[in-house]
This record gives sequence, C-alpha cells and structure tokens, in this order.
Amino acid sequence: MMPEDILREITGRPEFGGFSYTFAPAPRTEPDRVRELRKLCAENKCGCYGTTWGCPPGSCSEEEAADIVNRFSRTLIVSRRYPMPPADDAKAFEHISREVQNNIRNISVLARSEGLDNVPMGDGGCTYCGKCNYPEPCRYPDRKVISISGMGIDMEKYLGEQGIKFSFEKDAVTLYAFIMF
Repeated sequence: MMPEDILREITGRPEFGGFSYTFAPAPRTEPDRVRELRKLCAENKCGCYGTTWGCPPGSCSEEEAADIVNRFSRTLIVSRRYPMPPADDAKAFEHISREVQNNIRNISVLARSEGLDNVPMGDGGCTYCGKCNYPEPCRYPDRKVISISGMGIDMEKYLGEQGIKFSFEKDAVTLYAFIMF
C-alpha cells in the first residue's frame, strides 16, 4: 500500500473524524533557519523551552532538526477549527491543543505499525506525559510530538505555500499539526 493510502485509511476511521487532512510536499529547512526559529523558542513565551523532549534544546540539535525535516518528502497537514475559548481559560486551550496532539500521535503510531516511517509535529511542547520527564530520558519516544517551529519550520509561511491561509480569528482558532512521512 502507498504511504498516502495508509494515511487515508487511518484518518478515515471514525475516531479521527472532526479533523481536516491535506497532503502536501514536505517543507525544507536549513540549520541556519532552525537556529533562527530556535532563538524565538529560547525566549520561552510558551513555557516549553528546556522543559520537554518535544521542544528545544531537548528535541534534537539544529543540524539533526534539518536532517529530520529534509529526509521526508511528504506531509499530512492536520487541522481543526475550534470556537475561541475565553482569553482567561487556559485549561480550555490546553484541552484543544492536547486533542490535536493526541490525534496526530495516534495516527503516527498506527502508521508506523503499518511500516510507514513518520514524525508527528505540533504546536508547542509534547503533552503525552502531562509532566515531561525532561531532562531524564524520554519515557515514550515513540509517542513524542515535536515542536514545528523548533524544527525550523515557519508554519505560517509553509501553510501559505500550500494555499492554506493561516490567520487569527476573533471567535475561533484553527490548530495545525503535521505528520511528515
């Protein structure tokens, strides 16, 4: 079975409903671009820098990030639009972010069980364990979701290249994640 056929079969299952799935060429990156985006990560506005194996510096080195991204030729772009939670409801936003990560994580694990090498990437730090074991060894490396920007991918630019308008809305938020294969 072709890689896209494997992913279509998996994402067509009822448990993966409610999300949108688009196939696209994989993004490309260079160590300099990874370094540039990781400087933003180091500002730690999201609170994940240095606290999870899915984010820098724990996720991988700058050179490894470029190698990982550039070894894949295709990407499954996963998205879902949610009503905007109230600005003071961090738990609601955490819940929808976790839902997106769980979705791509489960697709990734199933695709690997079918022999499809892939890497799931999402927004922010990996949420699988709740409290990451970092800097101790990752307890579930096969379930880890890596930060998109920490891998040197400018999500807004990449989505634009795919004809997907990335924008902030007043009453809704659309979350995106990738499975590179």
